[in-house]
Amino acid sequence: MRHVLVALVQDEPGMLARMGNLFARRGYNVESFTAGASELPGVTRITIVVDGSSTALDQIAKQFRKLVGALKVADVTSDKDQLAHEMLLVKVGVTAKTRQEVVSLADLFKARIVDVSTTTLLLEATGEPDKLDKLLEVLRPFGIKEQARTGAVFIGRGAGVLNQRARSASDQKYLAE
Repeated sequence: MRHVLVALVQDEPGMLARMGNLFARRGYNVESFTAGASELPGVTRITIVVDGSSTALDQIAKQFRKLVGALKVADVTSDKDQLAHEMLLVKVGVTAKTRQEVVSLADLFKARIVDVSTTTLLLEATGEPDKLDKLLEVLRPFGIKEQARTGAVFIGRGAGVLNQRARSASDQKYLAE
């Protein structure tokens, strides 16, 4: 099963490596591990998307709470109010005949053209992971020369914020009081 954890951790050297090692030691293949500054000074927000059993994830979460610098973690896997976005850069092969068709597809998916050469177009697209998957699917026949994709970042819709979120039953197993 696919799981999504969002964590707040102290911004200190080695913290991300220690978190990554929790998953690696148990043989998890992390689908996405995204980290960046949060709204709180000195605090990093991390989104981890991983595929595996709930039981094994519970073991990892128990180890997570022992990490020095772990402030908060929430399991947002089943939270319907989460918005997920990624960014995609994709270089597509074009000819004089296919260039306009690729430009039209970029417009359809609200992708920006960020670089142009005689044989390629470099597109930038953001949005939900499924949308980016569909964009890649329609571009594939033109020849994808290169692509780079960020991991998913999740944030809740509405007024609620992670650093003020009351612990839910699913969160309780991840952080001790």
